[in-house]
Amino acid sequence: MTKKIIYSFALLLFSFQFISAQNDPKAEQILTGILSSAKTNAIRTNFRLASNDKSNPQGITSSGTLTLKGTKFVLEMNEMKAWFDGKTQWAYVAQNNEVSITEPNEKELSETNPMAILSGFKTKCLIRFSSKVKSAQNHCIEMIPKAKTKDIVKIDVQINKSNGNLFSIKLTNKNGSTSILTLSNFQKGFNVADNFFVFNKAKYKGVSVNDLR
Repeated sequence: MTKKIIYSFALLLFSFQFISAQNDPKAEQILTGILSSAKTNAIRTNFRLASNDKSNPQGITSSGTLTLKGTKFVLEMNEMKAWFDGKTQWAYVAQNNEVSITEPNEKELSETNPMAILSGFKTKCLIRFSSKVKSAQNHCIEMIPKAKTKDIVKIDVQINKSNGNLFSIKLTNKNGSTSILTLSNFQKGFNVADNFFVFNKAKYKGVSVNDLR
């Protein structure tokens, strides 16, 4: 279940071939703004992730809190918590009182960090305002891969017009399945110490350590 939830964040699962395309400069600028805001100061947000496919039309829903600062993040859900300090990732499952330690690659990081999703796709998609999705409150931007892929056909991104906060990311797969990440209570511009993004073994008595590095 935990792997399924984390996997639903994964948008960077394919390679691209270059084709000529023109981005909408304003739409690209808006995406650049939301990425820049996470580079120096921390961002904290609640999230709701809803995924469905033909085999499970009712879908799977999960929620939690995500804190980001540059490449670092902390992901908190009822069933697990993950820390990443820029190199090492710790994934703790309370039910087993076990933490797994890995050094994830770029692809794996995109599976847990929505900012990595956007930054990874920014140079590999046609970026433009959506002609179908409209919102009075949000900029509605679609990201279309520049080449045909096995899985992904479109990413829809909504960013609040008044404050520039990321509101949602929707992934549409070739098989018709979708994953929608919706963010709320978006907070930015506050400071957290670097050790916030490191697992503290002393706080988890008797924890079993599974070092996979």
